[in-house]
Amino acid sequence: MMSVTPQADVRPRRFTRPRPEKLAQVRSVLSLHPDGTPRETRSEVLYRAWRACRAWGPDIEAELMYDRFDAGREERRAAMDLVPVGPARFEMGGRPADGYTYHGEEPAHPVVLKRFLLGRTPVTNAQYAQWSPGHDADTDPQLPVTGVTWYDAVMFGRWLGLRLPTEAEWEYAARGGSATDPDPADLAGYAWHAENSGGRLHAVGGLLPNAFGLHDMQGSVWEWCQDAYSADFYAVSPLHDPLNETEGAHRVCRGGSFHGFHDMCRSTLRYHEPVDYWAPDLGFRCAMDAPSVADPKGQSRHVP
Repeated sequence: MMSVTPQADVRPRRFTRPRPEKLAQVRSVLSLHPDGTPRETRSEVLYRAWRACRAWGPDIEAELMYDRFDAGREERRAAMDLVPVGPARFEMGGRPADGYTYHGEEPAHPVVLKRFLLGRTPVTNAQYAQWSPGHDADTDPQLPVTGVTWYDAVMFGRWLGLRLPTEAEWEYAARGGSATDPDPADLAGYAWHAENSGGRLHAVGGLLPNAFGLHDMQGSVWEWCQDAYSADFYAVSPLHDPLNETEGAHRVCRGGSFHGFHDMCRSTLRYHEPVDYWAPDLGFRCAMDAPSVADPKGQSRHVP
């Protein structure tokens, strides 16, 4: 694995002045009831409010997001098991020589990633219940959480000071430093898929980890990524830390699931769903930028 020095994002951000009525609306969305429970729980509404805060600048964002999202965030994040990955340079995507590729997997192209942290497992029902107590309350707490939209995944991450992995980060992490996927004959030791799952979800971390110590990167549940989906993005993807930041209606999902056959679990396979879609085999795991001397809290440059 090649050692790479991450490059700082020095692009200036431009902020807008909020209109009083819009500011009051966002403040209401992000406020709490007197008993401390949130007034608004719909993730899409919270996401829109957060985006507005970001457009108004860090001071307004810090003020309006504090009670609902940032109070106690460090303690919540400390409870998450995050694994360091990278920095790295690798070839992303599929090639005809690999045997077969699906639409959107080509061209193979070089990618350089800075160091990042990634959840050891997908987010579980128990972890998600701390954010959304009523979500699948009767299911096994150690199963991966499912039935979540992209908005749900993003806002859970924001509540922890985390984010979704980029598509490039996910693919590199899934490969575990290898240029190829496990042999299909060995995949059952690493991934729950249609040929070994018995048609049901299994508790996270029950199979072997990959070389990075990550469990269930392939199979189990599809995992939301941060990127908007474009079949042509690989042709124009930047070299360093690529992220498709367009406001696409569809977002990338990766990894296959317990319903899918082994070929759907390939690390290069790209899938996508609408941002408000949910399914019983669709979940996510969290990521964050690795802390550095200049940024000891690892605040993320990649935010939706």
